[in-house]
Amino acid sequence: MGGALEGVRILDLTHAYNGPFCTMHLADHGAEILKIEKPGVGDMTREWPPIKNGESGYYAAINRNKKSISLDITKDRGKEIFKTLVKTADVVVNNFRPGTMDRLGLGYDVLKSINPRIILAEGSGFGQYGPLKDRAAYDVIAQAMGGLCDITGDADGPPMKPGTAIGDNYTGTYLALGICLALYRREKSGLGQCVDVAMLDTIFSILENALPVLAVKGESLKRNGFVDPATSPYDLFPCRNGHVVIAAANNNTFNRLCEAMNRTDLIKNEKFSNNDLRCTNRAELSAIIREWTSGRDKGELEACLTEKGVPVSSIYSVEEIARHPQIEAREMLVEIQHPVMGPLKVQGVPIKLSATPGSVRASSPLLGEHTADVLASVGISPEEMNLLKEQRII
Repeated sequence: MGGALEGVRILDLTHAYNGPFCTMHLADHGAEILKIEKPGVGDMTREWPPIKNGESGYYAAINRNKKSISLDITKDRGKEIFKTLVKTADVVVNNFRPGTMDRLGLGYDVLKSINPRIILAEGSGFGQYGPLKDRAAYDVIAQAMGGLCDITGDADGPPMKPGTAIGDNYTGTYLALGICLALYRREKSGLGQCVDVAMLDTIFSILENALPVLAVKGESLKRNGFVDPATSPYDLFPCRNGHVVIAAANNNTFNRLCEAMNRTDLIKNEKFSNNDLRCTNRAELSAIIREWTSGRDKGELEACLTEKGVPVSSIYSVEEIARHPQIEAREMLVEIQHPVMGPLKVQGVPIKLSATPGSVRASSPLLGEHTADVLASVGISPEEMNLLKEQRII
């Protein structure tokens, strides 16, 4: 049996990260992704490191399971071919600046006149409307403006961004979710619709406790390292050979932590009798825990706390976690054979479906690798394809 989205055809005009990350998820679950790229140029990430044998590992990681069509949709014949493909498609997805599709003569009104069932999904920095809609953005811009950088980092340090492109990741995931919602709705209505996801909205939506703190207390959440302001203890603690993170977010877990520390007296201490008081007296409680952890190895701490059912982890490097048996068991690092780079390991499929599991079935495509096959399927002859190549339309 194929993936959950088998039979869904998506025309993918996205580039960089959030759009390809969106369509990667859909491709992993069986959707046919026709990635439309500019002839001779392709997605900008084809030039992003790491590079091996002239091909990008970055591009390869997020464009697996896709087909590449080299097609210039800024030219009249390219637009005609694109419109022909729209007749066969379920979704068109892009992450252009707002208004680009209309300027190309390929806006939603045009697309739905060709195919009333078509879904147009658009990811952008600030969305399809609002005073900032025309402003350029990348992930870090959305993070900075969205408030995430202001609450990330050490209390006495400057604002920081997380180690990965959180804005792109969440925007791409929200866009994939929006496409699935629109596809489900279409099963009932028979009609497509527009999906509009903005990076700024996305970042604002994941600020977690920062908004309740503002709403309830009228205060702005401050940077505080690993600390979670809503729970305690929930922090980074030193040990003899590094650090561990301990998260005792409720009374039962805190009690088990105290038992592991041989400090059951803390359970009855009025300063720590509930989570709110533990947050209020965080500095005192954290000092007690630090005194306990600092004299022990991280392996000893992990074993002791895990046995007690207390959430704990040492700090793993990417190399260390990539070798972990849990990652192997969950098939979260899989090897594919790239036609130019050779064997290549990429992240596996994080959404596990029991009846229709997703999979990494194919490497990322070479630029224009599937152009001839796809265009032939809509009636374009080899002779016309040769002419289109001469005109640099494909």
